[in-house]
Amino acid sequence: MKLNNYFFALLLLITTNAFSQNVLFQDTFNEDLNKWTYNGDGFDSKIDNGKLVLENKHKTNSKWRYISISQNTDVTDFDVEAVLTLDKTPTDNATYGLVWGMYNDNSNYRVVQLSANKQLQIYHYYSKEFHYDKKWTASKNVNGKGKRNKIKVEKRANVYKVYINDVLEYQTGNNAYYGSSFGFILDAGVTVEVEDLKIIEQPFSINLVKEFDPNLKMVKLPETVSSSTIEETNPVISADGNILYFDRKDNELNIETIKDDIWYSVKDKNGNWEEAKNVGRPLNNKDYNFVISSSPDNNTLLLGNRYASDGLSPNGSGVSITKKGQSGWEIPKDVVIEDYENKNQYVGFFLTNDNKYLLMSVERSEGFGLKDIFVSQVREDGSFSKPKNLGNVVNTFEDESNPFLAADGKTLYFASKGHPGYGYYDLFVSKRLDDSWTNWSKPENLGNIINSTGYELSIFLSAKGDKAYVGREKDIWEIDNSVKQDPVALVKGKVYDSKTKKIISAPIVYNALKTNKELGTAISDPSTGSYSIVLPYGEKYSFMAEKEGYYAVTQNVDLSDLKEYKEITVDLYLNPIEKGEIIRLNNIFFDSGKYDLLSESNAELDKLFKVLKDNKKLIIEIAGHTDAVGADKDNLQLSNNRANAVMNYLISKGVSKERLTAKGYGETKFIASNDTEEGKQLNRRVEFLILEM
Repeated sequence: MKLNNYFFALLLLITTNAFSQNVLFQDTFNEDLNKWTYNGDGFDSKIDNGKLVLENKHKTNSKWRYISISQNTDVTDFDVEAVLTLDKTPTDNATYGLVWGMYNDNSNYRVVQLSANKQLQIYHYYSKEFHYDKKWTASKNVNGKGKRNKIKVEKRANVYKVYINDVLEYQTGNNAYYGSSFGFILDAGVTVEVEDLKIIEQPFSINLVKEFDPNLKMVKLPETVSSSTIEETNPVISADGNILYFDRKDNELNIETIKDDIWYSVKDKNGNWEEAKNVGRPLNNKDYNFVISSSPDNNTLLLGNRYASDGLSPNGSGVSITKKGQSGWEIPKDVVIEDYENKNQYVGFFLTNDNKYLLMSVERSEGFGLKDIFVSQVREDGSFSKPKNLGNVVNTFEDESNPFLAADGKTLYFASKGHPGYGYYDLFVSKRLDDSWTNWSKPENLGNIINSTGYELSIFLSAKGDKAYVGREKDIWEIDNSVKQDPVALVKGKVYDSKTKKIISAPIVYNALKTNKELGTAISDPSTGSYSIVLPYGEKYSFMAEKEGYYAVTQNVDLSDLKEYKEITVDLYLNPIEKGEIIRLNNIFFDSGKYDLLSESNAELDKLFKVLKDNKKLIIEIAGHTDAVGADKDNLQLSNNRANAVMNYLISKGVSKERLTAKGYGETKFIASNDTEEGKQLNRRVEFLILEM
């Protein structure tokens, strides 16, 4: 029995290894099976007792010898390795090396090059020019004349790594195309012996997103947005999907200069994009201007670069924020980040929907490679904390750029050169697994419909998450989004003065109902009073507008069982704190037929306590009301007990009993019909009446 188990395990191991070690090509040079032998033009190539001997007798020119394999190396991952020994050299500076990934017409190839004086160079020839990945550098891993040097290249999609004698010397993600020819190159006067050239197929390394749909199509946006004669890039969609911001480059209609300007388009009532408009001053000045992200309320924009106070002059690199005022966008102000550092010429930012966290792609001293993605948390004064690295699941040795956090607050999209992909930059998605911001799922490639062999640098989605917007080939494109993210609710409405019914511009705050922990903020539009917030599923929320001199009527919504995207309209009211005002306490909770306050009531009661504490002369009556279900006498007693429960809570917090009265009105003051559940709910309430101020 034990023997059979051992045989099965051994068979499984051999089968697995055979799959991952598929040999695309191997030559041990015992025979000239691949016709290496050559003699002519000052170059000799021959097989000699398990070695390929290459001798360049030419006085000036370098020479090479190579073979082609049938495998398509663009879509195959592989390792190529060979052992080279420098036998003869005219000088210590003479070179030799491995040629790999070469096109059949020799127009594109890569070389790992060694010298007799123990130096290393890596270059890529294309477009009739030499592009040096690593210029000549002394390396302790390179052996000199007469000693063996094992050169190994690992190719994984766009990423390749170079090893010399099993030590990593170089790695890059800046590749997209590979040829299928491999061989050796040597300077004039150099003789090299080669042992055991092999090319081994490796498992396909692109971690494709599970929801990838090969039938999806990229659709170019209409001429009203994506002009055939102007370059558009960097699309940023609003949470409700109705406003699209983007850049137009080198456009004569840009103001001040032809540098990048911010443009925008709005959907009409039929869902079509209207003719794009220049956003104007002060957001467009004499610098390169672009939107980084838009808050769900459409009243705050995060912008690239810094702005001078005149709203016209540039003020250097960085990031700025602007809010809507009564007459339009205000002059952007600097975003202050503790210990901000970026050693890279490029940068990317994103302000999360709750306005609490700032994601950024910057190159810092403590990073894992070039640009990494970091996160900072907002502080009370509006500045942001020292950036925290998201960790080495998201970040690699290469560039990670342009983070976008979806409306659920968990699904992160970003561009990367370090994760295996189809092009120079690909778009990826990862899920935040906890609140540490360092625990993420393995990034998944969005697939070769969105990603190409070129540069895909950013992606934006609305709160619903059904559409994605991508900049490509100087145009803006839309595609259905198949990546599953947690559902959210877009809660929107207007903010009113409850007495005058006039609109008000006010900050909006939303909290976890049970703990009263603040989860996010927004602001209403000064000219229209409109607001919107995005609330992820799985929580009960309270939310309200806040303004000095007013008592906020708090609303609540239960998204514990939300299954899909939902839009909810809720107007918010601010009650002036004036004598004679009756103000409803929405978030007071009791069990049915009981008068013991539930813990979810504490936030509302503490808010009322603060108003009483800040207004020492305020005297109020707390009134309890019921619907028409049950006996009149019982309802009167229940409403009285509930009003007293609220009063006793305030007294326990330190409010003088002389400032409070409690009274139950039972069924005597209905404000809605009792024929519907909604009406009954409105009638079951606790209010307070301002008696004196």
